[in-house]
Amino acid sequence: MEKTILEQIKNEEAEMLKFAEKIVNIDSGYDCPEGVAEVAHLVGDFLAKLDFKIEYLETPNEPVQILATRPRTGKKKVMLMGHMDTVFPKGTVATRPFRIEDGIAYGPGVMDMKSGIAIGLYTLKALIDNKWDDTDLTVFFVGDEEINHPKTNAVENFKKYGKGMDAVFNMEPGRTEGEVVTGRKGLWRPKIKVEGVAAHSGNEPEKGASAIIELAHKAIDITALTDFATGTTYNVGVFNGGRLANIIPDEALAKLDVRFKTIEEADKAKENVKKILSKTYIPKTTTTLIDEGIVDYMPPFEETPAGLKLYEFLRKQAEKLGQQTLGRLYVGGSSDAGYTTMVGSPTICSMGPKSVGAHSNNEYAYVESYVPRAQLLAMAIMHLDEM
Repeated sequence: MEKTILEQIKNEEAEMLKFAEKIVNIDSGYDCPEGVAEVAHLVGDFLAKLDFKIEYLETPNEPVQILATRPRTGKKKVMLMGHMDTVFPKGTVATRPFRIEDGIAYGPGVMDMKSGIAIGLYTLKALIDNKWDDTDLTVFFVGDEEINHPKTNAVENFKKYGKGMDAVFNMEPGRTEGEVVTGRKGLWRPKIKVEGVAAHSGNEPEKGASAIIELAHKAIDITALTDFATGTTYNVGVFNGGRLANIIPDEALAKLDVRFKTIEEADKAKENVKKILSKTYIPKTTTTLIDEGIVDYMPPFEETPAGLKLYEFLRKQAEKLGQQTLGRLYVGGSSDAGYTTMVGSPTICSMGPKSVGAHSNNEYAYVESYVPRAQLLAMAIMHLDEM
């Protein structure tokens, strides 16, 4: 059966690429929820033919989620996860649709992460076409990952459906050399607002209280909290304030980007920032922390013993296939993989194709990596009871 499944994946490469082309050529940025829905229904139609139960989880006026389940009496439970949205606005497909040149696939979302969706689906097709029935399979894709799920229950659903899995594979793009990701930093992205007192900078400067200077002091203090030993970093990425040069500014706003490796470090970072904001450098100024909760936060995808064990197992499957040594990376960018790890499920991120250039007009994926990645995923599912 194993040989037949691997051969089918190879033989269906052209179909896999056609499916990738079909969904890449659908605008599905946040301004195009109807495009996300179209992708979701293509995924749903595909999986329904494989005897999956399909549910479209809807939030009014927001991108849809798709949950597909195929419960069996198998020994292991596996979930494929990911997202159907891209960062590109409506109309992008018209200007640069999917194309393949010299073995490289281009198009909006071809890397992040529509090719990963195609790889996942054709892996499942090969397994099920050949009567693989020993695994409970779940597929859960969301439509608002790129904007951090501000108005849907995607986060709760990742935890709900990801809990109790023996393995979770996030179909985000593989790295430049095909590495998978075993850990990612979390992020906290609050705003800091300072209000001061406006005054004429020539006639009555003593009556003013500069919001910019107050915020500048705090920005310097916050940046100084960076600790490369723990991996916790603080960046004041946006700083705005004032209206005219001859006015003592009465307002200023900064946006932070804080990155951390553990939940413990996240909590510590928040307390450190709040402590600095409680200080006052310029009398008569007031400071407010604007934290929109889930919109401004993603948990770290922590490296865990269970996750690293899954990686070692995956690496051995790559060796069996004669593939290049499967590397692993810990990266600073966040993903939804943190949510399934939080509920105790071993998770590997970046199971999509070897890719370059996420979120840019030049993103691309190496076509030669689609079949090997699908075969690796199939081997992992088939042999998971050996882990």
